[in-house]
Amino acid sequence: MSYERTMLETLAMPAKREVKNAVITTLFKHNGSVREFAIGEPVVVEIADMFALNTAQRSAVLERTYQKENRTVKTPLWHRLLYRAADELVKEALVTRPTDTARLTNKKEWMLTEKGVDYACKLLHIPSTRREALYIKSFE
Repeated sequence: MSYERTMLETLAMPAKREVKNAVITTLFKHNGSVREFAIGEPVVVEIADMFALNTAQRSAVLERTYQKENRTVKTPLWHRLLYRAADELVKEALVTRPTDTARLTNKKEWMLTEKGVDYACKLLHIPSTRREALYIKSFE
């Protein structure tokens, strides 16, 4: 078992599928886009609150050593889980990366695609008849 997997299980972190759904619904609640999932961003705290993460879960850090440079890099586990979930959503064409969004909007944001908006509506039990009345930015 990998070091990261051990940390996820030891701290009883939420499953990636649950985090992916939380990211989608959070993007939807923020009109289709958020700037980033970095330390200090309110959206990171908002999603952590959705899962009622405790202090240990929010502050756990993964340590990796780069052999070439002989330096240790510390990454917050919760942020890594968010980024991995967002990356999978990109692969599923539900969300776009900030670099892709910047080409269209000149803003670096994670943004829902039309498919992502439809998926969020399904998760939130919003009928398709109401979808047109919603103000949600999407990439496409």
